[in-house]
Amino acid sequence: MALSGLRLFLYAWLFATSVVLLGLTAYRIHYTKNLTGGDILTNSSHFYDPIIAELVVTSSLAILASLWYMIAIASRIGRGPLGTYLSEQIFLFIIWVMFLVGAAITTHKWLHLKWCRGGYRACRILETIKGFSWICFGFTSFLLLASLANMMMNRHTPAGPVHGKRDDVYPETRQTTTTTTARNTTAAPATGAGTGATAVA
Repeated sequence: MALSGLRLFLYAWLFATSVVLLGLTAYRIHYTKNLTGGDILTNSSHFYDPIIAELVVTSSLAILASLWYMIAIASRIGRGPLGTYLSEQIFLFIIWVMFLVGAAITTHKWLHLKWCRGGYRACRILETIKGFSWICFGFTSFLLLASLANMMMNRHTPAGPVHGKRDDVYPETRQTTTTTTARNTTAAPATGAGTGATAVA
C-alpha cells in the first residue's frame, strides 16, 4: 500500500514537471520558427532544434503515461494490456531513455549560458529546459525503481496488476463465503436433532 501511494505521488510530480517542460519546449520551437535575423545564440532564421522537438514528444508521452497510470493505481486496474507491471515498466524505460538522451544532448549543446541568461530570455528558457529535462529524468528513474520494488515486495510476476495491491479478493466475496459457511454449520445440528426425535417415537 505504501509503495502504491509513493508511485501515485511520483506520477503526479512527473505529470506536473512534464507539463512545464512541454510548455517551455513548445515556446522554444515557436520562437525559433519565427526568428528573423538570428539572436544572441545563433545567426539562423526560421528553424527549430531537433533535440527540442524530441523533448516535446517525450514530455507529451510522459503526460499521457502519468495520467493513465495514476488512474490505474487509484482505480485498482490490473487487467488488460496496459494494466500490468510489464506495460508500465516498458513505457517507463522508453521515456527514461528519451529523457536521458534529451537532457544530455541539450546540456552538451548549451552547456555555458551563464554569461547571457541575465539579459536574454532565450538563454533563460534554454537553462530552464535543461533543468526540467533532468528533473523529469529523475522522477522517471524513481518510478522505475518503485515499480520494481512494489512488484518484488508483493511477489508478483511482470504480468501482475499494475495497481500494486496484494489482496485482489473483494470484501463482498469474503463476506458471502463466510455467511454461506455459517448457515451450513447451523443447519447440520438441526437435522440431527430431528432424526433423534423420530427414533425415540
